[in-house]
Amino acid sequence: MNEMRIRNSKLDIIGRSLILNIVAIALNITAVVLIAKGFHASTEGGAFIMKLSGFALIAITLFTLAILKGMLLFSYVARALVGGLFIVSGLVKANDPWGFAFKLEEYFEPAGLAYDFPFFANFHDYAIYISVFVCVVEIVLGAAVILGGKIKLASWSLIIMMIFFTWLTWYTYSCNIQQELAGATGVEFGRQCVTDCGCFGDALRGSVGRSLTPLESFWKDLVLFYLCIIIFVNQWKIKLNTVKENWIMVPASIIVVIFFSWVFGWMFPIFFTLIALLGAFVMANLNIGKIGKAWKMAMFVTFISFLFSLYTVNYLPIKDYRPYAIGNDINEKMKDGVNEIAEFVLLYDNKVTGGVDTFALDQWEVYGDTNTYVYKDRTKKVIVPGTPHSIQDFSAAIGYEQLSDEDKLNPYIDSVIQSDYMNYYEDKLLLASEYGVDTIPLIEYDTLYYPDSTYTKKGNYTGLIDPATKFSLDLTQYLISADNMFLMTIRDLKLVNEGSMPAFKSILEGAKENNIPFFVLCPSGEEEVEAFKQKHDFDATFLAFDGVEVKIIVRSNPGLVLLKKGVIMDKWPSRSVEDFEDIYSEYINTKQD
Repeated sequence: MNEMRIRNSKLDIIGRSLILNIVAIALNITAVVLIAKGFHASTEGGAFIMKLSGFALIAITLFTLAILKGMLLFSYVARALVGGLFIVSGLVKANDPWGFAFKLEEYFEPAGLAYDFPFFANFHDYAIYISVFVCVVEIVLGAAVILGGKIKLASWSLIIMMIFFTWLTWYTYSCNIQQELAGATGVEFGRQCVTDCGCFGDALRGSVGRSLTPLESFWKDLVLFYLCIIIFVNQWKIKLNTVKENWIMVPASIIVVIFFSWVFGWMFPIFFTLIALLGAFVMANLNIGKIGKAWKMAMFVTFISFLFSLYTVNYLPIKDYRPYAIGNDINEKMKDGVNEIAEFVLLYDNKVTGGVDTFALDQWEVYGDTNTYVYKDRTKKVIVPGTPHSIQDFSAAIGYEQLSDEDKLNPYIDSVIQSDYMNYYEDKLLLASEYGVDTIPLIEYDTLYYPDSTYTKKGNYTGLIDPATKFSLDLTQYLISADNMFLMTIRDLKLVNEGSMPAFKSILEGAKENNIPFFVLCPSGEEEVEAFKQKHDFDATFLAFDGVEVKIIVRSNPGLVLLKKGVIMDKWPSRSVEDFEDIYSEYINTKQD
């Protein structure tokens, strides 16, 4: 009886022919790749053949797997692929939960996803909690499908999650298409389209140079959805792995993790996955009341995933994929892009042939013949695709009136003031007459026009030439060229970690004593800044800075960065700002014994 059960179980896994089923599975996955490639924007010639052959191959291989009873074996392959990818995907987002939360906030904005579905606006203030929850769930589900724990619950969760995310990436893609059409036709577009779904955080952009496009994200989710369906339809056959199955499933999933770790240039997911799976085995064998093995495994993976996310929420990402990572030169990152080379092509209807002819802009002598040609449209032909600079919005400014006397004594700032001051300020004269007090530029005062018998001088002062145009100094170049520079970043004055302010004040005092520039990058208005400075007795100079860029530089609120001629030497979150003396001896006064 036992021998028959073992034989039937073996037949159930490998099917009627192990080799043929493996071939069919390999061809099926190849077919999925062909279909995705056929729909990719970069595929021009042969796209139709790819789609046709891909769909045909999927139908044939699925039929073959059904006949040869290889669907369960296919589900094992799908489990390794989905499980490994879900762990890596969850982990790269858990590495930077604030970054994923900022992406969620984009979706929850009134002009974002909430534009069509107002209900989502309610989640805006809870983005960071949702971010951590999604990261942990992805990792736990990835481990669950690998180990076969509570597979019915896991497969249902996968299907529900993939339905939502596939719809979301389709929505994102369709929004971008509508925005492009509106721009081409000159129609006003009131929505805010998310251009990057944040599926892998900043890992792809920081490793391969770009994130997935909305269409690529949609197809990525379609492929994942397809594999999840394979797992779902076989859920009733899948049980918690035996020891022998673990020797197959764990290495297979580790290979998937190794591949994505190589893509992302980060080996940590390999070690995390090994710890998660091995720890789950140990946990499963502990005697904890009546809790089942699968639940004990889930508890362990949940615990270490949440612990990792909790650390990165309160401190900084373990792996920094952003252009402001430690060691990067801001000067270089502002110039590392490639300018697009393109030419415009004119389309004209040919009255003689009835067709459409194309012309270069300088062929006006030909298309200028109105008896033959009628203008139709203008298109852009890209010769060399452009690549945006890694850093595009690093720009810091301050109003002249906000400068302290100490700031004005700074040689660099003084040179900026001297070069532009006369373009904004002039000496003005107050003249009183029976009609009231007039203000005129001092240079225009002439007794011929303002006789003493009518006008009386009431004093003079220096003021703006045009009160509506304030004198603003661009200090960007100063920040990235100074020998040493402390930059404090604050993305939201209302949500600052107030317990960290004494540490920042200590850094500010040390910087002043040693003549090291210290500036605060903050997007808030002047009134909010003044109120904050008075509340915390924090006499630092605040520079106007882009709010999104502040979030990118340091995830902590506030954060601290040390620059040396534009190179990021180090940065610290609010919870672990080092003493000024330690920073000074390690990075600035390096000649000390």
